[in-house]
Amino acid sequence: MADDSTLYTCNSIESAQSLLESALIIGQSPALIIFDHADHATDKNLAFSKELHNAIPESWIIEIIPDDMPLPEDSGDDNTFWIRRPVSEEEWNATLESVLHKNGCPQWAKWTGNKTYRGF
Repeated sequence: MADDSTLYTCNSIESAQSLLESALIIGQSPALIIFDHADHATDKNLAFSKELHNAIPESWIIEIIPDDMPLPEDSGDDNTFWIRRPVSEEEWNATLESVLHKNGCPQWAKWTGNKTYRGF
C-alpha cells in the first residue's frame, strides 16, 4: 500500500485527469481510486473508467454505478470492484476489507490468487 495518504476529490473528469497526471509524473500512483458514476454512466465516464484501468494497473479502482447500469463486457476482472447504488454498508466494508487489508495492490491479488500466501 502506498505511503502517501493524500485524498483528492474531483467534480469533473478533467480535474481528475490533471490530478492523476501530476501524481504519476512524480511517481506516486494512487493506492485507491473511487469513481462514482452518479445517477447514470455517460460514454465519457465509461471511456475514462477504461483509461484508468488500462493506465494505472497498480491502483485499486472501485466504481460506484447506478443500479440499472449493465456491467461492461470486460468487467470480469478479479481486481475490478463494481458497487451498485444504493451502496450497502456491508458491501462497502467487504470491498474495503479486500482492497485495503487482504491485498496491497492488484498485482499482489493476482499473485496471491494462484498461491496459498495471502496478504503481506
